Amino acid sequence: MRVPEIPEEMASPLRAGDPPAQVAGRPLIRRSARGGARLADHDAASLAELLRRAGGTASAARAVSGKVVRHAFGAEPGAPAPAWDARALAALGAGAWAHEALLALDPAPSLEIAERAPAQDDTLRLVLRARDGALIESVLIPGPARTTLCVSSQVGCARACSFCETGRLGLERQLAAGEIVDQVRIARALAAERGGAPLRNLVFMGMGEPFDNLGEVLKAIRLLTDPRAFRFAPSHVTVSTVGVADKIEPFFREARAELAVSLNAPDDARRQAIMPVNARFSMAALKEAIARALPQGRRVLFEYVLFDQFNDAPEDADLLAAYVAGLRCRVNVIPCNPGPDPALRPPSAARLDAFVARLSGHGVTTLVRRPRGRDVGGACGQLAGMARVRQPGPA
Repeated sequence: MRVPEIPEEMASPLRAGDPPAQVAGRPLIRRSARGGARLADHDAASLAELLRRAGGTASAARAVSGKVVRHAFGAEPGAPAPAWDARALAALGAGAWAHEALLALDPAPSLEIAERAPAQDDTLRLVLRARDGALIESVLIPGPARTTLCVSSQVGCARACSFCETGRLGLERQLAAGEIVDQVRIARALAAERGGAPLRNLVFMGMGEPFDNLGEVLKAIRLLTDPRAFRFAPSHVTVSTVGVADKIEPFFREARAELAVSLNAPDDARRQAIMPVNARFSMAALKEAIARALPQGRRVLFEYVLFDQFNDAPEDADLLAAYVAGLRCRVNVIPCNPGPDPALRPPSAARLDAFVARLSGHGVTTLVRRPRGRDVGGACGQLAGMARVRQPGPA
C-alpha cells in the first residue's frame, strides 16, 4: 500500500491567519461577499459601536444594542420572525437617532438551503447557498441528550490537508460572522422541526480553518453565546484548528470556547506529509503554544485521525502519549473516512482497539469518535465532496 511520502525538505511555510495569495495555482482569495449589511454580522459590542457612531452616547448605544440583540435573536426556535421596523424599534426603547442605522441592517438569514442529504444514522448534511452563490456545508448530528452542529468558517480551505475533501477545493473566501451565525439559525430551526434533542452543541469542524478567519469566528461566537441572544454555553462550543500556533493565545484571550487541535501523527515527518501547516508550526512549537496559553483548569482536545499502517502502530500510541504528557487534554481517536487520497484508509477494528488500549494504558483520556453521516459525505474530512462533484438539487 502506498502511503504519503515523507518530505526530505521543509515545504514553503503557510502564513498563519493569512493564507497565501495562491494555493496550488488558485488565484488570490476574495473577502466575504456581503451583499448587504447583516444584523447577524454584529455582536452586542460591535453593534453598540455602530450606534455610538450613529449619534448615541456610549451608555445609550450599549443599552439599545442589548435590547436589539435580545429582540432579534432571543426567541425560541420556530418562533415567528420578530418585527423589524421603526415601530418595533420604538417599542424596544430605541430612540429615533438609532433607527436609520438599525434599519439599514438586514435581520433575516442570508443563507438558503440548497440541498438536504439525510444519512441512515439520522445525520443531516446541509448545503447552504450564500448571496453570492457560494456553497457552504454544515452537518446536523442528533444525539440522545443534545444535537450537535458542525459549522463551517470558510468557503473551501487553504490548508490542503491530504485527507480532507475541503482542502482539495482551495480557499475561495472567508465567511462573515453573520454567515456563520446563519448556519446555526437554519440548523436550530430544522432541529426543532425534526424533534428530538435540541441543538445545544456547536463544533467549528466544518469547511475551512477557523483560525484563518479568527476575527469573524470570534464575533460569531460572542453572539452565539450571548445570554440575551442564542444562549449557547461556551463549554458547548468547540473550535478546531490544524495547529495555527500563533493564534492559540488570542483565541483563549478573546473566547471562552473550547479548543480542539487536529494532530493526526506522532512526529513531525509524518505530520508534515499529510498536513502542510506543520512546515510552519512544528509539533514542539504547537505544544509550547498550547501549554503557554491554556487557561487554568481548562483542557485541550486533540483529534487524531487514524490511518491504516501510517500512524496506528502501538509504538505510535507511545509517541503520542509522550507528546501530550504534561498537558491537560483528551484525545479523540477518529478512524479515517473515505477521502481524496485512496492510500489513506481506516485501520482494522483490531488495530484501532490495540491503539486505543495502548494509549489509554499510558493514562491518556481517550475516546473513539465513530463516523456520522459517512454515507452522504458528511463525516470528518468529507465536507465539500458532494458539492464538488455535482450541483445541489432543490431543497
